[in-house]
Amino acid sequence: MLKIFYLIILLSSIMFSQQIDFQSPENIKLFADFLFCDNDYLRAIDEYEKYLVAVDDDLVQFKITIAYSSMNDCENAINKLGLIKKTSPFYEQSKIELLKSLYLQNIDSVFYAVAETLINSKSLYANNAYRLKNTALLLSKTELPEKESFLIPFEVEEKKTISDFYNLKKNPPYKSEALAGVLSAIIPGSGKIYTKDYGDGITAFLLTGLFTYLAYTNFEHDHPTRAWIFAALGAGFYVGNIYGSVASAQIFNAKVNFEFNEGVKLFLEDKKYFTPNYDFCK
Repeated sequence: MLKIFYLIILLSSIMFSQQIDFQSPENIKLFADFLFCDNDYLRAIDEYEKYLVAVDDDLVQFKITIAYSSMNDCENAINKLGLIKKTSPFYEQSKIELLKSLYLQNIDSVFYAVAETLINSKSLYANNAYRLKNTALLLSKTELPEKESFLIPFEVEEKKTISDFYNLKKNPPYKSEALAGVLSAIIPGSGKIYTKDYGDGITAFLLTGLFTYLAYTNFEHDHPTRAWIFAALGAGFYVGNIYGSVASAQIFNAKVNFEFNEGVKLFLEDKKYFTPNYDFCK
């Protein structure tokens, strides 16, 4: 609705005014607001910067940071957030936005320092920072705190999901590489079945068994050349199935890690990194 409102004002100005100063701060801001609400953030930033040359406007300063953040330009967002004054009504929001950008930029040391500062402050967004920090810990190599204290900052509807992530982080359902190898050494293919690679496991069992059987029958019927060929093929498949089972366990574990990390990241995206909801376009 706000975009239509801006267009109506602009068109009305053209129709009813003989002398329009398109470069006046008011019209520059009006156009910038239209671009911002149309998600044309790059051009909106250019117009807002022109406006700020003439007018010191806290809201516009903050909207520039939101525009950069919306374009996933975290580096510029961080730089602009540093310009938000302590006297600005958007100062507290700027800190949680800064925390989000630091997280997305993987600037861990600064991220955790800013998070702790926010958590220990009396900011309205202290709990937001606490939730973002704890969720980020799930993706780090840092030892997690006790589960009860870890879940404290989260809302009731979030705790089940976070609790599941916590359990997976503490006890990931990895497959033992050594056990996979040993199983396949005892029964060819069983190591791959253990790692849920059922197709390859059954194939390894059948082929190793087939070549072993062919080698045995050819030795029994005094066909040594063919027997040794089949024995060599059987031995190759046998050794290969052991190595493949170890590799299958490694792949399984890598998949567990990938799915866990992606799940946490999707959760954060869904929660918008625990930043407030802004609607500047009503």
